[in-house]
Amino acid sequence: MSSTLDRIKKDIQELAGADDLARRITALENERRILKDEVKGLRKALAEMSKKVAALTGETPRQRGAQLVDIIEEKMKTMPQPVKIVDLRKELMDDDRVTSRAGNFYSVIVTAMNNSPKFEKLSSGVYRLTTLQ
Repeated sequence: MSSTLDRIKKDIQELAGADDLARRITALENERRILKDEVKGLRKALAEMSKKVAALTGETPRQRGAQLVDIIEEKMKTMPQPVKIVDLRKELMDDDRVTSRAGNFYSVIVTAMNNSPKFEKLSSGVYRLTTLQ
């Protein structure tokens, strides 16, 4: 009989522990919900601040810093025309303002130049600046 009572006492203690864990889990879930709401509010505040900064500087948030096309134009003005993309790529890689995670930076340069009216394609991999005519 005493072993049965001991087993019952042990079961009651385990159930009490499980109840305590359930309360702690509920408290943590509530805290998570509160923190999630705070993060949501902070993201909204960040978006508002970005809009204010853009309004003050006259730039959209994505336009901060120099655009690749503008840097290419600046580099090409100092180089003899026409310019090979390979030579331009070497110049751009040395410029601290240019960063790219692209595996093929050559194609990034070519795409930027093809999409801009500032450059004219003379042949494969050879471009000239249209503003220097």
